[in-house]
Amino acid sequence: MPANGVDREPISKNGSAVAGGPPLARTPLPTRQRRTGWTALGGVLVIGISAGFGYLYSSAGSKEPVVVVTAPVAVGEVISRSDLSTVDVAGDITAIAGANLESVVGERAAVALLPGTLLQRSMVTDADPIPAGMAQVGVAVKGGQLPAAGLVPGDRVQVLALPGQVAGAGNPAAPTVLVDAAVVFAAHLDPTQPGTTLLTLIVPAGVAPQVAAASATGAAAVVKVPAS
Repeated sequence: MPANGVDREPISKNGSAVAGGPPLARTPLPTRQRRTGWTALGGVLVIGISAGFGYLYSSAGSKEPVVVVTAPVAVGEVISRSDLSTVDVAGDITAIAGANLESVVGERAAVALLPGTLLQRSMVTDADPIPAGMAQVGVAVKGGQLPAAGLVPGDRVQVLALPGQVAGAGNPAAPTVLVDAAVVFAAHLDPTQPGTTLLTLIVPAGVAPQVAAASATGAAAVVKVPAS
């Protein structure tokens, strides 16, 4: 019996007592459970992404010096130190390492080298570009006596000697063929005579004097022919 002598009975929802009913118990509110599995997975992903970005950043920032061409070099010409420099590049690049630059100086260009080219070993050679029985000869050709598009090293040309022009004469004589197929070794514009191109041709040694004589008189002309 309670201390004050009054029995307290359970109370219903509408305020009335429930005779003989068990005492009411309070049900605790549900609590939110932490999803530890997802939290752990999220942590792993963050670490993985951070590591990936770190690798890409470090790879992008890793550069190596390689040899680059800074001046045009014709096929067969000797490569000088002033024709080369180094540049830092990233990625898997096939080129001569900058530390080996000096090993290229004195070699010859196996192909025509243009400024900005990353130099590779296959582009240089120590072989003499002049075959046995051949000779290099310089030829100055005026506009209209060579193809309008110009010539580049490696082109094959027919070398002609134009006949002299006589005032009042009829049809001029046909030009004389000096070389059926010569190879252009180098081609440059003449800085002292606008409209004139300076060619270095590889021709049979026996006709080199005639080609030089035609050039000296301004009678040399070249016709581009198909490569054989």
